[in-house]
Amino acid sequence: MKFMKTASLAALMTCASFGLAQAESVLKIRDVGDIQQMDPLLSTNYPMRDMSYLIWDTLFAVDANFEVQPQMVGDYSVSDDGKTYEFTLRDGLMFHDGAAVTTADVIASIERWMSKDSLGLQIKKRLDKIEAIDDTSWRIVLTEPFGQLLNGLGRMTAYPLFIMPERLAKTPIGEKLPDLTGSGPFKLADWQPGVVFAVEKFDDYAPRDEPPSNLAGGKLAKVDRIERLTIPDGMSALNALLAGEIDMLTGVPYDAIALLDGDDSIEYGPRPMLGQSVQIVLNHTQPPLDNIKVRQAVQLALSQEAFMLTLLGDHDELYEICPSIFMCGAPYATDVNSERYMTEDYEGAKALLKEAGYDGTPITFLHPTDQQFQRDMGIVLIDKLQKGGFVVDDRQIDLATMFSRRNNNGPVAEGGWNMFLTAFGGDAMMDPLTNPYVTGACENAFVGWPCDEELQANWNEFLLAGDAEARKAAAVKIQDRSNEIVTFVPMGQYSGVSAWSSKLDGLIQSPLQVYWNIEKSE
Repeated sequence: MKFMKTASLAALMTCASFGLAQAESVLKIRDVGDIQQMDPLLSTNYPMRDMSYLIWDTLFAVDANFEVQPQMVGDYSVSDDGKTYEFTLRDGLMFHDGAAVTTADVIASIERWMSKDSLGLQIKKRLDKIEAIDDTSWRIVLTEPFGQLLNGLGRMTAYPLFIMPERLAKTPIGEKLPDLTGSGPFKLADWQPGVVFAVEKFDDYAPRDEPPSNLAGGKLAKVDRIERLTIPDGMSALNALLAGEIDMLTGVPYDAIALLDGDDSIEYGPRPMLGQSVQIVLNHTQPPLDNIKVRQAVQLALSQEAFMLTLLGDHDELYEICPSIFMCGAPYATDVNSERYMTEDYEGAKALLKEAGYDGTPITFLHPTDQQFQRDMGIVLIDKLQKGGFVVDDRQIDLATMFSRRNNNGPVAEGGWNMFLTAFGGDAMMDPLTNPYVTGACENAFVGWPCDEELQANWNEFLLAGDAEARKAAAVKIQDRSNEIVTFVPMGQYSGVSAWSSKLDGLIQSPLQVYWNIEKSE
């Protein structure tokens, strides 16, 4: 069976690379998931986003210290009143069709992005005008100072501001982009959904002089071609890596890590940076979780260690018991008001339920059983809740049904729900402006719909903060209030595992999967 899987994969790669045997160096990667569409403002799909960073460049970018740095921008200035910003592009910036990147392209790309991204919308609310100064310079004038402007222009995820030709940036979001002419270090070469997504080095790309740092610095194309191969089965992908048929694999099955030990041709480690966290999501609109004391009892009943042990077993190097809702190791990490979910206390949970007048109304838990992560984590969750005094209605469904049903904020009898679990990446969870759980925005909040004026005020304080110190203080307030009203319960931080050929060098540490700067020796 192993031979058959490897043989069919070799046939797939032969088809994907047909006619390209003369390429000097080809980096073959297998990442989790597939790419079905390529408009970076239409979806938060991670595989599509990561490939978009190869095709399109950004005005600013986040470095390894999570600070924004100029990327396509060469120089910029800010007026004394904090309302007027002037920018100039670096010299030599070209699109893949040979046209120079101009102010018209930049302004059209910004305007398209502002109509979709949440931070872009906040900038748009405060926008007086955006205007060209000349072909390579432009001006943004705000109605009030807004310290998040540069963070928005260099946003790392959900949604990054990629610079496209004006003709593409004029495409309404929802309509297919006419083509994928980009501004980044690689250009599209081949795209067969379900098979391969391939890019080739763009020889006229002008990288920055600084060394690469997360998404900032020089984006050096050190291979001629990158092929992202779709290999649904993790073990088939691992066999291909061990056989030297691919160069890099993300999402190594945890139970297969031992197969990599002792093989000098393979290196592996936790990637991407920050990893993910498990979140227990509670519906604030329906009983019994519309009662704050019942929600706090959930916190007391749960144990991060139980979830992490179930997921990773004895691979304790791959997880962290983490008190922060903004990821440990990230700029806004704090342990404020985390005591309830950091110390399992069944009797304390039962006491809170009694104080709340809990009458045994079942917690309707959406429990997908067609995915191992959801199935196994759900079993742990149900066990903990029951030991803490809850009655649980275990609704065993498939994952697609969960994603659909969770949008229903009606009563359980009408297709609603009380609880589900999920996992977001650290790139989203690390920042109050991308963490989906902390707005307190009622019907406009993420599913679960927490509604709280104090949390809204704290979130707005962070949004309007003028410097890093003020943002950190506001983030502490956000976690304090979020944990008090229990917008969600964090159940541990963990890393995926990537493996790669020892022939590769130059891998960049990032919360995203980054593929520039990688060299491949023969």
